[in-house]
Amino acid sequence: MNGALLAFAVLAFESCASLTASHELTKCVAGQQVTDKEGKTGVIVTNDNKLCQVKYTDGQIYSWIFWNLRPAAETAKAGLANPDAKAREITSTPPPTNGSEPLTVLRPTSNHTLVYRADRRGHFSMTATVNGAPIRLVVDTGASLVALTLDDASAAGIGRGELVFNQSTQTANGRTRFAPVTLREIRIEQLSIENVPAAVIENLDQSLLGMSFLRRLKSFEIRESALTISW
Repeated sequence: MNGALLAFAVLAFESCASLTASHELTKCVAGQQVTDKEGKTGVIVTNDNKLCQVKYTDGQIYSWIFWNLRPAAETAKAGLANPDAKAREITSTPPPTNGSEPLTVLRPTSNHTLVYRADRRGHFSMTATVNGAPIRLVVDTGASLVALTLDDASAAGIGRGELVFNQSTQTANGRTRFAPVTLREIRIEQLSIENVPAAVIENLDQSLLGMSFLRRLKSFEIRESALTISW
């Protein structure tokens, strides 16, 4: 990966609108009780710039982008026990029979996950279908947008004549122009996300799977050289 690509990994595109609302978090704060997009409450266990590791009452830990979380309501806080306690999602509690304890009915939750192993350089890469075309993408949590090379954009049906390189950014090799685009679909195995903001970048030699895709996931976690994405 060249210097321009490494520098792009930490860029924040001005054209990418902020999704942070007044009721959402603005940063990760360890110990804060939060509610995720699924309505489940947990506790942030580690501080990070963008990713909050949230521990739930069943002991599971998932990583969320901070703007997908909101402070837990007081009622939710009151009902949250120690994060290490056993979690139970109760759908109904029938009355006790013959003096026995009430029956707890557990509700199964739907969860789809994919797991990828890091390569020898510590990078996570995968072949995604972008607008129907297979394209190799490297996961980059520091990139605000999905980024495509000129060749990959062409393979995805975006011709050079459609691109308007009206924005620029600073890289290690100087300023580089990019054209904002919207991808009709990015599909990775069973996972499909539509209308993904992206950038086609001049002098880029490897397409990147950035935050405009990753923040649409339920969660993703990098641990012990493995990337787990859930939706």
